[in-house]
Amino acid sequence: MTWQQLAVNLTAVALLASAQRWPIASGIIMIGLFIFISAAEEVRSLTMILSAPFLVSLVAMVGRPRAAAAFAIAIGYISATSPFTGRWVPNDFTGVAIFFVALAAGWWGGIYLRRLRLQHAANQQRLRDDMEERRERLAQALHDSVATTLTSVVMRAETLALTSSGNDDARETAENIADETRQAMQEVRHLLHFMKEDDGVSPAPLNRTIGEQVSVSTRLLESHGFKVEGAEAAKACRWSFPPGFEQVFTELSTNAIKYAEPGSVIELKIRKTETTLSCSMANSMRPGRGPSHMSSRLGLRESRALVTRHNGTFKASRVGDQWVAEFTVPEHSLRR
Repeated sequence: MTWQQLAVNLTAVALLASAQRWPIASGIIMIGLFIFISAAEEVRSLTMILSAPFLVSLVAMVGRPRAAAAFAIAIGYISATSPFTGRWVPNDFTGVAIFFVALAAGWWGGIYLRRLRLQHAANQQRLRDDMEERRERLAQALHDSVATTLTSVVMRAETLALTSSGNDDARETAENIADETRQAMQEVRHLLHFMKEDDGVSPAPLNRTIGEQVSVSTRLLESHGFKVEGAEAAKACRWSFPPGFEQVFTELSTNAIKYAEPGSVIELKIRKTETTLSCSMANSMRPGRGPSHMSSRLGLRESRALVTRHNGTFKASRVGDQWVAEFTVPEHSLRR
């Protein structure tokens, strides 16, 4: 094999590699290459001849069947004739017929493969649409079921609060249960909205101010019989924690419910300085283990990682007979 043949073969292979991205340009260059080898037949090779049906197939497969047919006719005619030697009619009709059959097979194969590809894509799209429809139906059914249950809880809690006129603690507990249930309904709607979004879209975080988040945690703790102190000043704060910090508060509140002395006082404090904002929660430890079924599904390690991601610090440890959890966030990480 001479270097001219090697160059022609490599060019043909390069055209096959680029045919799906630039089908028209690759076909035109391939026709020019066949015109060149008709003038210099000593560089003609089997690789060059066999590359033509594959090129026609690739051009047809990318959705250009008419262009592929035109390329096949042009290449077939040029390969069987030579205008440079004055041969305008093929000498070997059998060889020409075989070559045209190969070109036609490549053209038909490209169309068939494209049809299979389109059918597969359509089936995949139908499957995705069906799964999306089922997911929406399931999400709506779950939402309706949970909303009905929570609405019933709210109504019973409000009824209990109205009928507990002689017991202030019971009335306050019932009101907290109703408020916490309403908050749960909002979070269920937030979850439903997320489930209706595309899979590639991240869920929007709960947009709560620090005051709103402290109020949510306070109601949760008070609905379980605890007394929360130190949170009044924070309820007026209009800053917002970074996205995801509601999970940290849920983790701290869940741990307090599980491990704090029932009916004890829980200190929840927010302190703001010129550069940082710190939050601490302290509670006395109960002798035994609390309700083990309760979980925030986050954990202290993940809470620490979340705070650290926003250039903050997190620590939780036992101090005497109390469990103290505290985290600090720089002011530039807060949101207004």
